[in-house]
Order: sequence, then C-alpha cells, then structure tokens
Amino acid sequence: MSRTNQNILEYIGVQFRLKREELYFSQKDIADMTGITTNTVSTVERGKGTTLNNFLSICRALSIQPKQLFEQDMDLTPLYELPPLNKRRLEITQKLDDLVYNSDFFDTPRRVSEVLSALKSDKTDSNKFSVYLASYCKEDVLEYTKQGNFNRYSKKR
Repeated sequence: MSRTNQNILEYIGVQFRLKREELYFSQKDIADMTGITTNTVSTVERGKGTTLNNFLSICRALSIQPKQLFEQDMDLTPLYELPPLNKRRLEITQKLDDLVYNSDFFDTPRRVSEVLSALKSDKTDSNKFSVYLASYCKEDVLEYTKQGNFNRYSKKR
C-alpha cells in the first residue's frame, strides 16, 4: 500500500476513535452496533485497511457522514501508470467515438477495414474493431448490414 493511502487510512482511524471516545462508546459497543468484530474496529482505528462495508457500518454507528472524513482534497494521482497497450486502447476508443458521434463518417456504410484505415490502425486490430462496432450496434447508435462475408456499419436511422 502506498504511503499516501496509508496516511488517509490512519487519519480516518483517528477520526473514528476520537468520535467513538466523544460518544463514550467502547470498541465493543461499536462492534455490537455494526456486527463486525471488536478486533476489526481496533484494526480500523489503527489505520489498517478495511472493507467499504465496514467503513460505512462504523460511520453509521458513530453518526458520521462519510464526506466529513474527506473534507480535505487528496492527491488523486494514480499509483501506477497505465501500460502502453491500455493507453493505446483508450486512444483508439476515443478516436472511434469521435468518428461515430462527431462526424459524418458512418453516414455511408463502412467496412471494418475502412474504419481501420480512417483511424490509421493496423489490420491486426480488425477483430477488436469488430467487437467495438458491435457494441455501438447494441447501443443503437450504429446498425450493420451483411454484404457477403463483410458487415457494413452505418449510423442508425
């Protein structure tokens, strides 16, 4: 776990403990009100990870709105970068969305090969694009007609 996340969990744990003590509750009281173990309550108060369900249960027991624990902005930078293949997939998806929603490209029925060409993608991506285009059809944005061995995709009319 990153130090950033650990700091947030420790802060939440301290806030839970302070509120519990303010209400004169024991850890056993919280356990009885939430259905989680006393050991889990102790673990959370020490800033160790827990489930979202336990977090919400403790918030309820202490009458704490979860947003109160996140009043300060936190660094939302992902801990790791996306792998290059994932970045490429996102780039392709964005370009394809642009072709579908923001252009007249699909006013004319198009084969997958034409889409690949328009997006400057490799023929090896053909199967991926067939799946992508089929999802637009399921969303009723595009439709396809079968022409021999090929599908031609166009905007739904």
